[in-house]
Amino acid sequence: MPAIVSVTFRDQITGKINDLLLDEDRACGHTQNLLAYLAGALISYRDEGVEFLPSIVICDNIQTTLQAFPGAVRYQIGTAPLDPASGPAILKDCAPLSNANWSIYIERVDGTAINYGVFTYLRLPTAISLPGGITIGKGQLAVLLRRISPNTIELRASKGSVLTLVFSTLREPSVQYGSVAKFAACCCADIPAAGNDTGFSTYFGGLLDTELSSSHGTILACANGELNFDQVPGIADAVLLRPTLDFHAAFSDYHSTRTADAILGLQRCEELLRGFLRCDGIVLFDTKARVIAYRMFYRPSGPAEAGGATVIGGARRRAFEGLKTLVGTSLKAVLFRSQDGLTLHHGDNNA
Repeated sequence: MPAIVSVTFRDQITGKINDLLLDEDRACGHTQNLLAYLAGALISYRDEGVEFLPSIVICDNIQTTLQAFPGAVRYQIGTAPLDPASGPAILKDCAPLSNANWSIYIERVDGTAINYGVFTYLRLPTAISLPGGITIGKGQLAVLLRRISPNTIELRASKGSVLTLVFSTLREPSVQYGSVAKFAACCCADIPAAGNDTGFSTYFGGLLDTELSSSHGTILACANGELNFDQVPGIADAVLLRPTLDFHAAFSDYHSTRTADAILGLQRCEELLRGFLRCDGIVLFDTKARVIAYRMFYRPSGPAEAGGATVIGGARRRAFEGLKTLVGTSLKAVLFRSQDGLTLHHGDNNA
């Protein structure tokens, strides 16, 4: 009788998670299996028909981990054995409490048990991000697990180890890391050094990373100087913003006044950017970190615009390959984010 073989993502995921824990000097079979369960569950976790996308931190000491975050508050919800069988109860108890401000923590106790609950901290524009804060506490285990696209889970550990789990059968050979940071730097190219000394570039890069993580795919472009849309080959239609959405001006106002009105002004800019990313088409920035247009479309005239290479993907990927030919002339940089989480950047020689 022929053998019946089943292949699951779990087979490879557990091995990769074990490698990450070894790199962090915290190898543990129970922790490895719990992380593997949570990684698979977060791809499409629902409770009572509602989808939840919690960020989860598993650590040795939650009080020490939260020292990196100002104004941190936590609530313990329960205790359980350190075992993957505890995963469903953790998500059932805590996922409905999570949102953009509240995350889940799992604290290992004596290698056999866990405490779990939720935490939050002050999300001021200059506050450190959750991924950034995790890498500060290098003396103990801390792993951040979050969904960064509909098919992708990221694990980021305190020693700097990063593991990306792609729940897809597609093979993408040209994944670029640091793409969002490179594009953000292009968008800040003409902001004076004094303006970036306030922490704006760090804020802006973190904002783009956060918003793209919840996006279902998009293209961002950065104009190289004043852009005449009628004279750029392939570009059709664009909703121009008057006035532009000026993130640096809003951030500078907050940095100098620290008032509630200034915080609200910056949050309104962030909310509007989130709306632009939900629209079809390309979101266009300039080199002063301003959104100058959205719903911009690019229609390549033929395969030659993609350098003659075979382009794998849909209309968005083909548009990205075509836009790359405009970098150095009309555009300074272009960023592609697929629905599967693939992120690619193409910038000029100064990027």
